[in-house]
Amino acid sequence: MDQLVDTVRSIAQRLAATDAQQREAAAAAKRLAVRVEPVPLHDVTVAGVDGGLVKRSLHGMDCLLVRAAAASFHYRDGGVAQVRYYPSRFPPPQPEVPEGLSEGEWQSFASLRRLREETGTAIAALEALRPTVLLMDGLLAPHPLDRPSPRMEALYQEVIRNYTTLYGLAVRHGIGLAGIVEDSRSAVFCDFLRGQGVPVPATARDTSFLSFLLDQGERTPPMAWPEVETFFLRTARDDRPLRVDYLPKTIPLARLAGLLLSVSGQHKGYGFPAPLIEADQVAKLAEEEMDAFSSRLVALCRGLPGALRLRRDQRPF
Repeated sequence: MDQLVDTVRSIAQRLAATDAQQREAAAAAKRLAVRVEPVPLHDVTVAGVDGGLVKRSLHGMDCLLVRAAAASFHYRDGGVAQVRYYPSRFPPPQPEVPEGLSEGEWQSFASLRRLREETGTAIAALEALRPTVLLMDGLLAPHPLDRPSPRMEALYQEVIRNYTTLYGLAVRHGIGLAGIVEDSRSAVFCDFLRGQGVPVPATARDTSFLSFLLDQGERTPPMAWPEVETFFLRTARDDRPLRVDYLPKTIPLARLAGLLLSVSGQHKGYGFPAPLIEADQVAKLAEEEMDAFSSRLVALCRGLPGALRLRRDQRPF
């Protein structure tokens, strides 16, 4: 036990030293922080799209339940005047039961299947709700790690086509399109600063470092990628900055940042946009829903080896 205590103390000291280095680097880069002016919430509609999934593996097959939903907040005179949902307030989950997947393929399938549901819902919600801004939960493109094995290539390409369609519709209808990353692990802004000679620690991540650099209501300069730009915004005093990816063809940076500041940060410790919080509440799935689905499936497939539960889930001791 003494050795464990000493190890924990050593780790805490190392983390404290890294934080001190981040504070010093943040002070050197403070000139880059940009003050954001909140946009008045009058006759503005902000929609959020999120997805949820639960999964379970059986002996010869895998079970997945997935759904996505949009929550649209129409603001008037600084408050929420109306909330609409797409496809509904209680959308049913969509089941998938793939067979013969390796562990890596199963993880890739679940991730891509969720992205397909989210992007498909975003496309339909954009057409049906016509918000001022549509916010996606997460990046505005598949993560590089979502590039699948050849067996998943068709599903991956379907997701890519959905993103392309979504981009085109947002541009055509003049609807701002952005992706908000709740818990980013990126280090792209830290890498940018290192290229500028700022001594950011090698282990620093963007949102932890920017917690020292940005005050509430401040953002970073944008970083440009093909079609998309990225910036970080601190919406709440006691929360970390958000990573924001957006399509600059659809909305000016100052207006998007101001809107995000206005619809986030009502709680000083949690600065996430309210429409995305509501979309998450609608889309998330409980384990009990998978319990009911898988139990019914196993009952109907009784006697089939593939429908047996995994050994680790039925140990007698």
